[in-house]
Amino acid sequence: MMIPPLIRKPLDCLRNYLRDAQIVRHVERFDGSGRLRRLEDFDFDEFSANVLKFVQGQQTDESGIRFRYSASSRVPTLYASTYACMTFSLLQQLGHLNGAQRQAWREYLDSFQSPDDGLFYDPAVMNDIFPDSDWWGARHLALHLISAYTDLGGRPRYPFKFLSPYYDVDYIRDWLDAQEWQTAAIGTGDIDNKIMNIGCLLQYQRDQWSDAAAGEAISYLKEYLLGKINPATGMWGGFDPCDPAQRSRMVQFAYHLFPLFFYDGHAAFDHDKIVELVLQTQNIIGGWGVRLNSSACEDIDSIDILVRLAPHVPGRRTEIDAALCKAFRWVLCNQGADGGFVFRLFEPFVYGHDATSSARGEGALLPTWFRTLSLAYLARYLSISDKFVIRRCPGYEF
Repeated sequence: MMIPPLIRKPLDCLRNYLRDAQIVRHVERFDGSGRLRRLEDFDFDEFSANVLKFVQGQQTDESGIRFRYSASSRVPTLYASTYACMTFSLLQQLGHLNGAQRQAWREYLDSFQSPDDGLFYDPAVMNDIFPDSDWWGARHLALHLISAYTDLGGRPRYPFKFLSPYYDVDYIRDWLDAQEWQTAAIGTGDIDNKIMNIGCLLQYQRDQWSDAAAGEAISYLKEYLLGKINPATGMWGGFDPCDPAQRSRMVQFAYHLFPLFFYDGHAAFDHDKIVELVLQTQNIIGGWGVRLNSSACEDIDSIDILVRLAPHVPGRRTEIDAALCKAFRWVLCNQGADGGFVFRLFEPFVYGHDATSSARGEGALLPTWFRTLSLAYLARYLSISDKFVIRRCPGYEF
């Protein structure tokens, strides 16, 4: 039955109210559970054991290599194996593997790589959007895989030949000149994810294969991006910083571009403006989005920027510390009874394909890795624990 618009809007408001009330009760129960009365009470070993139990529960055979994405998934996927590997690494578990076991995992990853372009193709998740999306899909998967290879002490069998068009600076310029840098429309597409995927893989190509042409390409790409920064915000695009939704999207956009600079040691930005705006993206219960049940992506986008820029704004240290302490509690609130984390509280999430999807309240491997990474950055910054392992690789972890 079609619901008339005049009725639909009040119904949507009621649903949002009930959802938010449920989230607040969930946070209150967490605070009252005694699980984390003080940040100093965080027990890495207990936390690690719970997460590992969940991840190991997604194994589909005795190989220790093949994993399903969630309990709802029926088949192992390369995405799931990659997230399992990266989560194990964060929690000090890959050190238990011997050389042959590491080699077996690398060979499993290699089996999906095409020698023609260097990208990875998993038949279990191939669909219409896989070849040319960047929030999920072939290029996105490749950027995650280089972290897994780094964790396993190796590199892919083939270099990333698909990057060759980007060795032409005219090609990069024409590609990026076509974007609407001066308006908020820049945030309606997937260009920020694509820039991150292309740029970070160029850095990896430069470093792992001593590829001088890739190095020249990433240098030009960074120079171009620096010229597109909006001086009013210190970030990119013509977003309205007074609009909460646009401000949040601006920070998400910037998160995807900053790693190109941070990884190479470039930090010459307008730190005060950026930190001021990022702090404003935190909601009242500690998450980093307009909605109370902020996603794993929204949360780490703001957390990562603040952690990296905090040393450059000593006058904001007290405010940043308070915000990140709230964030630590909030991220933990997204861990379920099964030990896994959800992408967004009380919502299902289809991650590009049914084989990489999760039901409402169900732990899944993408948010489990991403939220564990958030906690690793927070724990290191707040001196809560020094047991998380963050290896150096272009992209997400360094």
